[in-house]
Amino acid sequence: MKQIISLFYGPKYTRKQLADRFHDWRKSVNRDPLEKDKIIIDGSRSQVSLFTRQWKWIIIQALLWLIISFKFDFSPVINLMAFLTIFSQFSHNIMIISRDKRNIFNTFITQEILSAMSFSSLLWETLDGLEKQKEDSVSVSATGYAPDCEWTDITLQLITNKHDHSLPLIKIIIGHESSDMLHPSGLGLVHRSDHRKQSPAFMMLKLFGRHSSFIFEGHSSQRASIEKKIQILITIINTYFGARDIDPIVQNNVTGSWECFINIDDRTNTWDQTEKERGQDINTILSEWNPLEEEPERIDQAAESYKMKGYGW
Repeated sequence: MKQIISLFYGPKYTRKQLADRFHDWRKSVNRDPLEKDKIIIDGSRSQVSLFTRQWKWIIIQALLWLIISFKFDFSPVINLMAFLTIFSQFSHNIMIISRDKRNIFNTFITQEILSAMSFSSLLWETLDGLEKQKEDSVSVSATGYAPDCEWTDITLQLITNKHDHSLPLIKIIIGHESSDMLHPSGLGLVHRSDHRKQSPAFMMLKLFGRHSSFIFEGHSSQRASIEKKIQILITIINTYFGARDIDPIVQNNVTGSWECFINIDDRTNTWDQTEKERGQDINTILSEWNPLEEEPERIDQAAESYKMKGYGW
């Protein structure tokens, strides 16, 4: 009863406010169940149901009943029946509106949950979760490694680092020749202040190991931020291997996709695992916020008609 009352009385929020609260909850470590219930109640209350228009007819019936009951002397039984009729309509309308508000909110929150499954959302949140670089300058030595080779002839193989899984070792392979194992710090793929932390540029390199090309769909400031991180990675590669006529990573002017010409062989499957974890998390959230209702038993109309005619005796 308290929950039903809270669906009608209390502050109302815009969809942006509700979306921000939901995503803050989703990104939180503990995911407080009390906060989740509060978001559901506040979100359902903030929706507008078309069934609220039925209140005026119920109020009109109640007023007519009061006017007629005062004007005419009806028996208590008739008055009781009239009262129960109006009360049942009142109660029924409350339940309909409550369910409709929740269904509208469920549809809205499902869209928000599914939007978090998109590649662009995953990329942005993954990079946003890394500590931002304090300096844009890249600490990497210019080696001019294999200057006569095209970008497509170079393979960067990422191999699991048993001491730190977030910082895989790197092996450069060109044809049948390969380099020694290199620590990511040698290529400037770590934070300058802390070589134990991967930089966003290194995460971008792992991403290209999963997707040689991708399109990032976000608002202008997000696209600018992603482009800046890719440009840092381009600078690192050009500094280490030497610049070519074309950059190792370019953006297609027609499709807007980013394409990497260097072969990235990520043996750690970092980004693949990240995508799987996100998919499992989204499915869990969907089941928690929008549990599937048990499907009602379907009635075989033909069989029922056969029984009603007496043929089933």
